[in-house]
Amino acid sequence: MTHIELPRSSAPERAQAPDQAPLPAPHAHCPSYASHLLAKEATLRALLNSYLRETGCHDPRRDESELAAPLLDAGEPFRVTLPAGELIGTLRTFSPSGQHRYGAAFYLRDARGRVVPLDMQDILQHLLESLGVPASGNTHELRLWDMRDKINNSFTRMAAHLDDFRRRHAGTPSEAPDFITAEQSLYLGHPFHPFPKCSQGAERRPFDDYSPERGARFRLRYVAVRREWLVEEWLEAPGGGLAEDVVAAARRRLGGRYDDHAVLPMHPWQADYLLPQPDIRPLLERADLVDLGTLGPWAYPTSSVRSVWLPETGHGYKLPLQVRITNLVRENTLEQSRRTLDAARVIHRLRGDLESEAFQVVKETGYRTLDSAHPALAAHRVAAFTTLFRPMPADTRQACVLASLLEPYPGETEPKLIAAIRQGAGGEVDLARWFEAYLDISLVPILSVLAQTGVSFEAHLQNCLLRLEQGWPRTLYVRDLEGVSLDRERVAELYAWPALGIAEDSPLLYAPETAWRRTQYYFCVNHLGGVVNALAGHLGVCESRLWRLVGARLARLREEGGERLAAYAEALLRADHWPAKANLLSCFRQRGASPLFIDIVNPIKRAE
Repeated sequence: MTHIELPRSSAPERAQAPDQAPLPAPHAHCPSYASHLLAKEATLRALLNSYLRETGCHDPRRDESELAAPLLDAGEPFRVTLPAGELIGTLRTFSPSGQHRYGAAFYLRDARGRVVPLDMQDILQHLLESLGVPASGNTHELRLWDMRDKINNSFTRMAAHLDDFRRRHAGTPSEAPDFITAEQSLYLGHPFHPFPKCSQGAERRPFDDYSPERGARFRLRYVAVRREWLVEEWLEAPGGGLAEDVVAAARRRLGGRYDDHAVLPMHPWQADYLLPQPDIRPLLERADLVDLGTLGPWAYPTSSVRSVWLPETGHGYKLPLQVRITNLVRENTLEQSRRTLDAARVIHRLRGDLESEAFQVVKETGYRTLDSAHPALAAHRVAAFTTLFRPMPADTRQACVLASLLEPYPGETEPKLIAAIRQGAGGEVDLARWFEAYLDISLVPILSVLAQTGVSFEAHLQNCLLRLEQGWPRTLYVRDLEGVSLDRERVAELYAWPALGIAEDSPLLYAPETAWRRTQYYFCVNHLGGVVNALAGHLGVCESRLWRLVGARLARLREEGGERLAAYAEALLRADHWPAKANLLSCFRQRGASPLFIDIVNPIKRAE
């Protein structure tokens, strides 16, 4: 294999905390224009790639002679047939997995052969109008309006975040990110989502100070809940990792009532929104809920926005937010919380079969919320208070979220992962060998765990953290257990239900084909597809080179593994198609809670 020496470059300094003096900004119009262009490019790229994937167009390239249009950009011409005519432009880079990069110019050729240039809003309108036949009444028009609003919300926020980054980091040297820098520098988001940075509802009060992309840190708000009206569930002994000064403040405030209450962390934005509500004020007046105020150590929002990490205590919390982030309001229902704890119990009891030095799971350990039986509390408010507790082991804090590592810093082309590899290895790295080592800590354990235990992880890029050792893949961490699914038949074959600590009707249990489909999409399509695309783009080679390495590793697994593992490897190698989540169609059809899936061409077979 060819050794590839990574070129040296730099990446920005970690975002400064809000209480520190801001870095000097250059002329405001310069970063604004550049940020606008980058946000526009990312928005159109995600929208077009989602559209092509979900309408079955695996290769939109066409001969230039077929188009006869004034295409000004360098690259390969493409054409997409829409009801209004043909959308035409150029591909700067064709991606076998559908992560194409486009030129800046787009045109529409109508039925009469007239060719007109299109701006971003034109493209949005034409693509969205082609997603479905207008329904009776105004349902279709309302969906078009809702989608345009969300896409533009995402674009505007993305541009503002990028602009803020450029102002804070103008002229500073680049470097590999640490745990929190990676969490707070995911600027473009999901490459196959039509509005990855949408935050609807945040307009009700200022939200930028709570955005990870702004380098935010803040103190949490804490409330005390009378135990009579408390619902909680814990993996082992109750304990929320509360800082000593938070406990001390609660003791001072509650006095002799302290033992009758439990302390609940809240996101400050959520507390400011929720506690003044007319239906919540009676709980405060009766002291069933006691506002302890803003307390404790700094909390840093992670890439999911509503999950926070407190370095001083080593704990994290998955907090509810009455904000629609991407397509869902991010609150924690009781079903989601119980599902998470069921998954934590299973993983805790099977940790000897699941975990290794190469593969670890970050577990939630409990949740707390209010009891819906409270006479003054509406049942739907429970999800607005439910907090999940997620300790962060020390070695996890040496890792970085993969979704961010695969993105460059704004204005650069090199993924942050490359700087991290270079810094750790100290120079020359064979990226083909690096990728093979990466498959050993990701692909192999993900499939082996499913084969041996029936446990399937929602191991997409934002749920996975990578720890490097001297630049090489050392440990993959999977987090957010709400997405875990169990192969019902495999689990029933291997274990007694009481031994796993879950009921026979646990919401974790799925038909075997569903658990397998989730593994194929979340890990193989989303996760591996992203890693392959980033490495191939950096090297300037076709993705097929790396997919052939995936195929070779699966072929070895097929020969070395047991019967079930061999069957999974064979299925990935031989299937004509793999499943992918249809985010664009799901959002358009308002299927956020039960997304649609479509088939994409198996990239391994395509590479052959």
